[in-house]
Amino acid sequence: MPDNRYDLIVIGGGSGGLTAAIFAGRVGAKVLLVDRERLGGDCLHSGCVPSKALIASARAAWRMRHSAAFGIKSTTVEIDFAAVMQRVRDIQDEIARGESVEVLSNHGVEVAFGGAGFLDDRRILIGGEREVLADRVILATGSHAEAPKVEGLVEATFLNHVSLFRQTSLPKRLLVMGGGPIGCEMGQALSRLGAQVRIVERGPRLLPREEPFVSELLARALEEEGIEIELHSDVSKVTNSAAEKFVTLTGGDKERQVTCDQIRVAVGRAPSLEGLGLDRAGVQVHARGIRINDYLQTTKPHIFAVGDCNGGPQFTHWAEHEARIATRNVLFRGRSRRKLERIPWVTFTDPEVARVGLTYEEAQAKGLFPHIHELAMDHVDRAVCVGESRGKIRVVLDRREKILGVHIVAAGAGELLSEWVLAMDKGLRLGDIGKSIHVYPTLSRANRRVPDEAFFAHGLPAWIRRFLGKYRGR
Repeated sequence: MPDNRYDLIVIGGGSGGLTAAIFAGRVGAKVLLVDRERLGGDCLHSGCVPSKALIASARAAWRMRHSAAFGIKSTTVEIDFAAVMQRVRDIQDEIARGESVEVLSNHGVEVAFGGAGFLDDRRILIGGEREVLADRVILATGSHAEAPKVEGLVEATFLNHVSLFRQTSLPKRLLVMGGGPIGCEMGQALSRLGAQVRIVERGPRLLPREEPFVSELLARALEEEGIEIELHSDVSKVTNSAAEKFVTLTGGDKERQVTCDQIRVAVGRAPSLEGLGLDRAGVQVHARGIRINDYLQTTKPHIFAVGDCNGGPQFTHWAEHEARIATRNVLFRGRSRRKLERIPWVTFTDPEVARVGLTYEEAQAKGLFPHIHELAMDHVDRAVCVGESRGKIRVVLDRREKILGVHIVAAGAGELLSEWVLAMDKGLRLGDIGKSIHVYPTLSRANRRVPDEAFFAHGLPAWIRRFLGKYRGR
């Protein structure tokens, strides 16, 4: 094979691209991974990693302020925001070492940096200088933040998912645009670190993709921590002075003005496709991203697209999952398909919010005749012991007790969810969860308790009660 020809060229060094390249390299393919400037993608540099590190610091501060609930005298907490952000960067550096050029080389992956653009459907130009040939291509270029079209917003300046983690000082008053997962996570974290936070959401509730009870429980928790929530509201205009920003909020026929020191924009993303030359490769796009089929092939069957760039769900774990599917199809001429019905996700607020599968309303709309079983976390001994008894689990089932969806608001909800994801993937029914021993006392006992409660809620069939009645008094 010529030096410039590869079995697989992966464009994009984020979670999807790294997964695909390492998979292919470890099974012996000749692989080239190309990224514009650095490996790790949004997840490492401005997404999952820094945000969860920041949330951990905020949670520590919150625990210290409220230690009296555990019989420990609380004390004044002083936040060194610059030190908090340095800790975030240190964690990023530590994780980045596991995704370095040297590590990839050890897995058989060659790495090149520079913008990549198609010359045709096989030839790719890297950095405007180096031309390479690909038998197969996986596009994993991710997405980027886009500023909403609000009068004066750009001129007034704002924080997005990149610039937030470059800050060394905490704004005293912060307005968060968007009540989705990112807005709620960062709003709560920065509030716990000392900012006065206001979350503005144009819809009727926070986390609009979740069950309504989830939105209500989370809103109550955030408001109890002092966060102001503005629903049915939109930012229509921003003006700036030397000391503060004036934000005009509109909702219905009403308009009013609030002031803040900084704005965190948590809405609006677009696929990163600029400079790829997709038209020269014959790869079609639509409004949300690159057009693909269920096998992750683009309109050129030897070119695949995974993760945010194809317009699908914007989760790191989903990009990794799609990358595995695409790489199997590339290397083994497989026909593995992606399945959008059972994508799990977690919002890392406190309490956490976790979901997989259908809501009750979605199951109704599909004619599945759903019913619900729930368990409040204050019925779980471990949750009570550790002071984390707020929240509940809701399981949506069909008439045969097949699991259609699971929705959890609780401490550690993301960890509790994995068992339900596996159960749904394997086609298990609710009763199967109850057949497994769950260690006492763990939070996972919550999962074990749901089928118990469901059993007694249904009651025993009449014929079983008659049968058991014969043995009474013996």
